[in-house]
Amino acid sequence: MDNLIVQALNKTKMGILIVDRQLKIIVWNGWLERFTGLASEDVLGKNLLEICPRFKIKMYMDILQNALYHGQSRFCSSALHKTFFLPKDAGEESLYRQNLHVEPLYDNDHSYAMLQVSDTTNTSTRVYKLKNLIKELESEYTEIKKAEKISKHLSLHDSLTDLPNRLAFKDRLAWSVSNALRNESRFALMFVDTDGFKKVNDTYGHEIGDLVLQEVAERLKGRIRSTDSVARLGGDEFCIILNHLKQDEDASTVAANLLNAFDLPFHVNSIEINLSVSIGISLFPLHAQDPSELLKFADMAMYRIKKNGKRGFSFYDPEMEQLW
Repeated sequence: MDNLIVQALNKTKMGILIVDRQLKIIVWNGWLERFTGLASEDVLGKNLLEICPRFKIKMYMDILQNALYHGQSRFCSSALHKTFFLPKDAGEESLYRQNLHVEPLYDNDHSYAMLQVSDTTNTSTRVYKLKNLIKELESEYTEIKKAEKISKHLSLHDSLTDLPNRLAFKDRLAWSVSNALRNESRFALMFVDTDGFKKVNDTYGHEIGDLVLQEVAERLKGRIRSTDSVARLGGDEFCIILNHLKQDEDASTVAANLLNAFDLPFHVNSIEINLSVSIGISLFPLHAQDPSELLKFADMAMYRIKKNGKRGFSFYDPEMEQLW
C-alpha cells in the first residue's frame, strides 16, 4: 500500500510537498522533481526556506504557521500571488502562474502542513482565464475572511477553555459599565479562584490540571445566564459579569449556586479530584463605576475568603482596604 501511495503522489499532475513544524521537507513528489529539477533525495530533510526562499515572506510564513499550529487551511490564487516554485529552466518569473493550497495534516501528536501546487500558466483562453481569475479571487477572499474570523476568535479566547480571555473580558466589562450607566441598571462582578488547584498540578501533572480547568470552565458556564459572561484571566482565575441584576442581593444566589456546582468531585482519567472555589464580588454602581476598581475590589473580596478558610463568597467592603 505504501508503494501505491508513493506512485500516486509521483504521478499526480500537481506538486505536493509536506513539511513538519520545523519546516523540514518530508514529502517531495515527482511533479516537483520534474518541474524544478530537484530530486527528492536532494531535498528531503532540508528546510523549505532553503529550497524555496519565497516562503520567507511574512505573509507566507504566517500561512504556514497557521496551518501547523492552528489547523487553518488557505488558498492562494495565481492571480494575486503569481508563482511559488520556478521550473528548472526558468526564464522570466512573471511568465509563470501557480495556485497554492495549504492544508493541515495530523499524525499521532504531530502536525504537518501539505502544500499543493498547481500550474495555471498554460490556461487555454482569455475567457477561461477571466472566469478562473474571478473564481480564484472569490475563493481567496472567502478564505481570507474565514482566516480573519478564526484569528480574531483566537486573539480574544483562551486556547485551553475557549472562554473569553483577559483582553476580551476587559472589553466586556467596559461595555457592561457603559450599558449600566446608559440604562441606569446594576450588575455584579465576580472574581473566582479555585481552591487547591496548585496541589492538583503538583500531584497529577499539568495535563490533568488542564483537563480540570476545562471542567471548571464548563461548570461556571452552566450556572450563569446567557446574558452573563465568564472569562478566564489566566491560571485558575476566572471572572464573571452578572448583567442586569434586579437587586444587588441576586448576586448572592448566583454565588451560592456556583459553590454548589463544585460539591461533586471531578473525574479526570479515572482520578477523583475535589475542588472548591472562592468568590469575591463587587457591585456596580454601589462599590465603583470604574472597571479597574470593580476588578480590584472583587479581587480583594476573594482574598478575604481565601484568608478565612476558602470555599465561600464575600462582597467587597471598604474595610478590606486595610488588609490589602
